[in-house]
Amino acid sequence: MSKRSGLLLFVAFAALFLTVNRDAYRGYFQDDEIDNLSWAPYLGPLDFLKGAVTPRFQANNFRPVGHYYFHAVEEIAGLDFPVYVAVLHAFHLLNVWLLWLVARRLGAGRFAAAAACLFFGLHMALFDDFWKPMYVFDVLCAGFCLLSLWCYANERWVLSFAAFWLAYKSKELAVMLPVVLLAFEIWFGKRRWKPLVPFFLTSLSFGIQGILGNPNRDNDYTFRFTAAALAKTTVYYAGRVFLVPYLGFVVPALAFLARNRRTWFGLAAMGLFLFPMLFLPGRVFSAYCYLPFAGLAIAISGLAEATSPLALALFLALWLPMDLRELRQRRRDTLAGDNEVRAWMSAVQRFAAGAEKVDAFVVSGTPAGFHQWGAEGALKYFYERGDLTVKRAGDAGASALMETRRVALLNWDAGRKRLDIVVRAPGGY
Repeated sequence: MSKRSGLLLFVAFAALFLTVNRDAYRGYFQDDEIDNLSWAPYLGPLDFLKGAVTPRFQANNFRPVGHYYFHAVEEIAGLDFPVYVAVLHAFHLLNVWLLWLVARRLGAGRFAAAAACLFFGLHMALFDDFWKPMYVFDVLCAGFCLLSLWCYANERWVLSFAAFWLAYKSKELAVMLPVVLLAFEIWFGKRRWKPLVPFFLTSLSFGIQGILGNPNRDNDYTFRFTAAALAKTTVYYAGRVFLVPYLGFVVPALAFLARNRRTWFGLAAMGLFLFPMLFLPGRVFSAYCYLPFAGLAIAISGLAEATSPLALALFLALWLPMDLRELRQRRRDTLAGDNEVRAWMSAVQRFAAGAEKVDAFVVSGTPAGFHQWGAEGALKYFYERGDLTVKRAGDAGASALMETRRVALLNWDAGRKRLDIVVRAPGGY
């Protein structure tokens, strides 16, 4: 295939992807994104650079590479949501191209590599990674992991290590990448172990710091090394592979159907990247499949060459309807929720623009799935202040606050999908 043909093929896929996901541009921010926008724009480039180069574990969950995306795009576009989606889509399409390069470097033919890219590039288990800027961390982490793998396969050790470092600074899941590189060295490399030493030492350092410095002792971010946790997570992620409950448990059988190193390596990469997620039963999200499914796509490229084109076409014919069903359902639910948040945010923005003097805010109800930190982030963003007093109605101190200070009460009417804001004088109505 000539470079021109390859470019045309990529452009055709990009057009298909953007057409399928065109409604993502009609969406809106959610709580985590608004929370990031409340503080990321007020850091300087030097703050992000320091976070990117430090070898210390960030106990405050600061991911400088991913958070810089919010800083940079907000500086250009403010709250223009389609711009955030466009940049996210550009990163994803770049990852599809990197997946192509990796698959080809591992020996996949054009047809097999294209099948892998199609599977990964349009998989609707990754819907949130395509639609929600909050998951830019997963998208960037996967991109740098693929870049690191490609550089390593081409013996560009320094560039590979730099990409690995940036992958970790995008999301901590990249801590498993050195083991994936070890698998590459076993199946495709020359059994040279010295280049892996800095990768493993860095991974070990971040891993130990993460265990010792993790402030999450008993919450959703706490690892649970129990059978109950494993039962919950494996069932969920198995259902995400082919979008049919439990069907993902057949994936190991691919190693026997396609007896080639590329399938074995892809399955190993998927399992290694997914491994930490299996012990986080409080953080079970389909979007977390993004990096592991890049490994699965590599395995698919091996399967595509081990089976007949008819068998692969049959697989796609069975999988695509499930994929489209997932898209329709997630699109409907996501746009409905986004419209509610847009109404809530617009009301807060209008109130802030009115410059009415208030001392504090009490939030009474929010759109479904929109948490308190999103409400606080919105107020801090519009008022450009990080020291605002924001309470949730019913919380300790909220009543006393309304008795002693001039408070804006934000009341969300779920039935009418409207936010009413009333200013109360101390002790008054």
